[in-house]
Amino acid sequence: MRKDPALLQAGQPQFSQPRNRLTANCGGDIPEAGEAAGSPGLKSRLAGLGGTERRQQRPAVPVECRPRECPPAPEWMSGSDSPDLPWVAIPGPGTERPNLPAAGDRGPGTAAPPLPGAGCAQGPAPLPPLPNRRLGGAGPAEPQPMGAQGAARGAGAAVLVPLPGSGRDRPAGRPAGKMAVAGSGWNLARLAEGLGSSEQALRLILSILMGYPFALFQRYFLFQKEAYLIHLYNVFTGLSIAYFNFGMQFFHSLICVLIQFLILRLMGRTITAVITTFLFQMTYLMAGYYFTATEHYDIKWTMPHCVLTLKLIGLAIDYYDGGKDPEFLTPEQRRFAVRGVPTLLEVSGFSYFYGAFMVGPQFSMTDYQKLARGEMTDVPGQRPNSFVPALKRLGLGFLFLVTYTLSSLYISDEYLTSDDYMEKPFWFRCGYILIWGKIILYKYVTCWLVTEGVCILVGLGYNGKDQNGKPLWNACANMKVWLYETTPLFTGTIASFNINTNAWVARYIFKRLKFLGNKLLSQALALFFLAIWHGLHSGYLVCFQMELLIVIVERQVMNLVRDSPALSTLASITVLRPIFYVLQQTNHWMFMGYSLVPFCLFTWDKWMKVYRSIYFFGHVLFFTLLLVLPYIRRLIVPRKEKLKRAE
Repeated sequence: MRKDPALLQAGQPQFSQPRNRLTANCGGDIPEAGEAAGSPGLKSRLAGLGGTERRQQRPAVPVECRPRECPPAPEWMSGSDSPDLPWVAIPGPGTERPNLPAAGDRGPGTAAPPLPGAGCAQGPAPLPPLPNRRLGGAGPAEPQPMGAQGAARGAGAAVLVPLPGSGRDRPAGRPAGKMAVAGSGWNLARLAEGLGSSEQALRLILSILMGYPFALFQRYFLFQKEAYLIHLYNVFTGLSIAYFNFGMQFFHSLICVLIQFLILRLMGRTITAVITTFLFQMTYLMAGYYFTATEHYDIKWTMPHCVLTLKLIGLAIDYYDGGKDPEFLTPEQRRFAVRGVPTLLEVSGFSYFYGAFMVGPQFSMTDYQKLARGEMTDVPGQRPNSFVPALKRLGLGFLFLVTYTLSSLYISDEYLTSDDYMEKPFWFRCGYILIWGKIILYKYVTCWLVTEGVCILVGLGYNGKDQNGKPLWNACANMKVWLYETTPLFTGTIASFNINTNAWVARYIFKRLKFLGNKLLSQALALFFLAIWHGLHSGYLVCFQMELLIVIVERQVMNLVRDSPALSTLASITVLRPIFYVLQQTNHWMFMGYSLVPFCLFTWDKWMKVYRSIYFFGHVLFFTLLLVLPYIRRLIVPRKEKLKRAE
């Protein structure tokens, strides 16, 4: 079989055998040797294929096909190696397709190679669809419209990926290696496609929802049973979720859990064990980010692994604190210190707890041990009365899910880098970022609220009782929804969003850097840790750098308003407060969205394109305020107020 170089360069398989017009009725019109795809002659012959005009020009005439006049089977059907094309269409999540160019990538009016054995038909033959072996039939690779994920690739959509050594950048949305996913079946792939989502996103939602039946089983059949049964149950359910989402790639978490157990046992309660844990777990996570990174947010094994990394580092530090004299520990450290020696089964159950394995929240080993002993309940000796609080969080999570799904039909990340966005006026570009920044975080809010409900249902969310004796179920809360929706301050959003992760960083990073003697430096290092923990993309560093800058300026402005008699009097006028609130909220979400642009777009070329379109407005404003506010303070704050502040 001879391949035509012109067509190979255009990305088309070419079968160079003599033309026979009868083959048009056997599955396709094969171009002559040297006739490139998309050439005028080929376009004219294929234009309107199967349409009314074509039938009028060449009426359908029954023709008897002979086997020798039909083209031979393509190489991918005969089991030989696929053509060495510079680009190949690989399947989207949950499907497999042969190594042929996608329907939309063959060039205008170019027919796909015919299927062998298609038989004869009266009249012009239609373009054959790309075969889909996994779906058990044929289905065309249709272009995906901009939807909840922008130009999202639904399950079964072809994704262009260069062959190794082609020297071309890989389009975003899929790693070079195909992820092995357990149970990538017909029904789940089609369901995800019908919902306008990727199969991996659907698996994530199903995984966190599966926590509710798992929690009900533990409540009614394992409450106050032997601790090892609960550990085994958590390991089995957590590994099942990992396998359901990532296939055999769940072994990454197994390796880290086993190594962590060996570090605790062999190195004991030493600072060496803490440093070794930090270096090993973070290095493993960074390596995972490096080898699986794409230009988009992908749901792969590194997503739950970053949650696991914090768990295991926190466990090592708490185990280290457990060997110290309680007098030398802070009240917070005494609460979380691990006094006993955890077994391998205990460490595994803590790591794979089904309610927090995929997306969090973070919790301590001491709280997990209380859960295994049946102590996480508002009524000692009885199951926790947490059914209603859990359902409330689940319902609230569904509300945010619906809001995000409907809003994302019109708001997407991809639009920020589109030509249409760039052509809009400046005020529109800023307004779009404001609305986008508010909506884009709802997908995280949804996941955290649903998983919080799982933790509450099983009892892990129990946090004692308030002063009125009412039980609190916020131990695993990752969101303060009312504060998040109503605060006009950046610090308020930080205090209400991803609470447990922020508390973990404050407890194990920020406060442990107290020896530096510089609060601002400790805060900067903590944010740097958060940035690299999220990933290796430049956008994370820019986002958290911007967060630090905004928080510093916001605190200076608040101190200025409080210390200036004129500004404090103006701010206390009741009639003007609604106006101030609206202005604050507008400013708050405008620059919250501004900070999230690099966080969500990841790569330098994308977030720089957006920032250039709005002239780096946020950086210019806040760096200017950082330099100017001290001089403004000297002008409008009386000296006596400065002396009071100094005292």
